Amino acid sequence: MKPLTHFSIVVPIYNGAETLDDCLTALVHQDYPQDRYEVLVVDDGSTDDTVEIALRYPVRLISFGANQGRVVARNTGAREAQFETLVFNDVRVIPEREMLAKIHQRNYQPLIPVVYDYDGSRWGFSRFFFLLRCKIYAPYYPLPEKEFFITPANFDQVPKGAGNLVCDRELWLVCQPQTADKSTNDDTRILREIVKDHPILRATTITVEYHQRTDLRAVVAHTFWRGPRFADYYLRPGGRYYAPYVAIWLVLGLTILGVILAPAIGLLSGGGLLLLGLVAAALYLSQTITDFIVVLTSLPIIVGAFGLGILRWQAMQLIEYLVKTESQV
Repeated sequence: MKPLTHFSIVVPIYNGAETLDDCLTALVHQDYPQDRYEVLVVDDGSTDDTVEIALRYPVRLISFGANQGRVVARNTGAREAQFETLVFNDVRVIPEREMLAKIHQRNYQPLIPVVYDYDGSRWGFSRFFFLLRCKIYAPYYPLPEKEFFITPANFDQVPKGAGNLVCDRELWLVCQPQTADKSTNDDTRILREIVKDHPILRATTITVEYHQRTDLRAVVAHTFWRGPRFADYYLRPGGRYYAPYVAIWLVLGLTILGVILAPAIGLLSGGGLLLLGLVAAALYLSQTITDFIVVLTSLPIIVGAFGLGILRWQAMQLIEYLVKTESQV
C-alpha cells in the first residue's frame, strides 16, 4: 500500500449549521501540514446558515441549488477532491486534532475510527440509543480496546457507517450502488461492497466524537428518515430482519381482523400485546432501574417515527411495483 500522506476531507452537509462551526474548526486546525490536506464542503441545498458559516473558513465550498441527497453530495465531493485518499466526515462528527497525523502513521485504508457517540447522560434519547446499540452490536459496542477488521463474516454484527471513513477514491466510487436515491441505505451498501475485497480497519487509536441529536423534533425527524434507509437494506427478502418484519405484519393483520370481527376483544387484546411488548423491551434493554423508565418513555416515540418511515418506504415500493406492472401491460 502506498503511504497515506495527502488527504481530501469531504464534508457533505444539509442544514447542518448547528454543529458546522465545531466540525470545521476541528478540521481546519488539524495538527498536520496544511499543504497536505484540504477540506471540501459540499452543501446539499441547505436552507439554514450552512453556506454563510462555511464561507468563514479556509475550505473549498460546492453548493447545490436544491437538495439532491447524501449520495450525490458525497460522490460530488469524491470526484472534485484534489487528493486520492478521501476522509468523509459528517457535520455532526468532530474529530480529534491528531486525526490526520494518526491516519498517516497507521497507513491503512479503508479505515473507520472509534466514534464516541454517547455523552454519559442517564436520561433522554442519548441514553436510550446507547442502550439500544449495546444490545444490537454486542460484543462490539461499546467498542473493544483492540482494533479489529470489519469483514463479510462480522459485517452485520458490528457498528459501522461512513460518518467518518478513510477510503481511496477509486475504491469508493467503484463500490457505489447501481441505483441510489434519498431512501437508499448507501452507507451499508457501499461498506458491504468494500469489505468483499478490502477489510475495513476499526482503528482504536483514532477517535472522533459524534454530536447526537437530543431535541425531540430533531430526533423524530431523523428517525423517520432512517426508517426507509434501514428498510432498503435490512427488510428486503434475504435481509437480516426480513423474517421478523413479515411476522410483525402477520400479527398486525390478525389484530386488525380481530378488531373488525370483535371490536372490544380485538382492541383489548391488541392493546395488551402492545403493552406487554413495551414492558418486555424495557426489561430487555435496561441496565438500571432508571433505564426502565427511559425505555418506556422513549421507545414508543422512536418506534412510531421509525415505523412511519418504513411505511413510507413500503408505500413507495408498492407504487413503484404498480407503475412497473402497468407499463408492462
